Amino acid sequence: MQQYQETAEAIRALSDTLPGKLLEKHFSADPMLREKYGIREIRHYIEDTRFHLNYLAEAVAANEPVLFNEYLGWAKVFFAGLPVTDHQVITNLQLLRDALLTLLPYHFGITAAKFIDDGIEFYKKQPEIPASCIKDDNPLGDTARTYLDYLLQGNKQDALTLILDTLKAGTTIRDIYLNVFQVTQLETGRLWQTHAITIAQEHYITAATQTIMSHLYPYLFSGKHRGKKVLVACTAGELHEIGARMVADLFELEGWDSYYFGANTPKESLLQEFARHSPDIIALSVTMTFNIDNLKMLIANLRERDPGKKTKIIVGGYPFTISDKLWEKVGADGSAGDAAKALLLAEELTN
Repeated sequence: MQQYQETAEAIRALSDTLPGKLLEKHFSADPMLREKYGIREIRHYIEDTRFHLNYLAEAVAANEPVLFNEYLGWAKVFFAGLPVTDHQVITNLQLLRDALLTLLPYHFGITAAKFIDDGIEFYKKQPEIPASCIKDDNPLGDTARTYLDYLLQGNKQDALTLILDTLKAGTTIRDIYLNVFQVTQLETGRLWQTHAITIAQEHYITAATQTIMSHLYPYLFSGKHRGKKVLVACTAGELHEIGARMVADLFELEGWDSYYFGANTPKESLLQEFARHSPDIIALSVTMTFNIDNLKMLIANLRERDPGKKTKIIVGGYPFTISDKLWEKVGADGSAGDAAKALLLAEELTN
């Protein structure tokens, strides 16, 4: 694994300077592109190439090609709604591969090139329009679709009323969290990815859902008390927090004492809270692949303060849903695909 870590560090070291050089090479390969690109297009090209490098570095560091492949699959969907062709994207990746073969030490370059070549082949096979995240077999599918429609219209009050009526009709909070809130967040992400909604709408829907979740808090504290504690946080740099909040809420519903610290939790602060509370479980969330390195370092620091591994560490988020062994590589005790599975894993680890 040392070679992969060193290769990743060498790739990261090029993220500031290489994107601009690749743009010039791309202009040379396709002179018509230079005529089409203004300041805005140039800025986006450099930003996108930097993303390619960052995602590639994290995938190489973990020796998990699937992380880079899935990122490129996501990118294909995103670029399909823009005046960017598959040929342009693939040319950019090929130029990136050739540059890394030239700039990196031989074995590092070969490793990076293999990841990029695999990614290009994966990219070619991916569909441009992903299926809806609200599936037909979802028992609350109709509720989820209506809920999302209300929020797309900016109608937060009707969305709240729908959720409260669903709860009064006998649906459990757990089912509402998993089959309404979770899937509509995923669907919101898909709609933004396909340019069906704006980033402002995406932010509104997420903020509205967090507000509506807060209205359910009186129902979370059922009176049960398990005598167990869970600390829930997103790593430093991670801004996607609603999944972690769902985890904390469902633990609270089951009688755990939950300590939720939200998005972008600084490492030192989290270590202090760990020492203060001595939790049975720490649940850490990462959505963006380029935050995996932060997560790995955080877990290493937690282990230094708990050499006997009394506290069990659970990880979750998008990278762990596409790589079933990644949790081992970051030093955790397990991973879970959603809040309910995190709770089951926590019970297993602490019993």
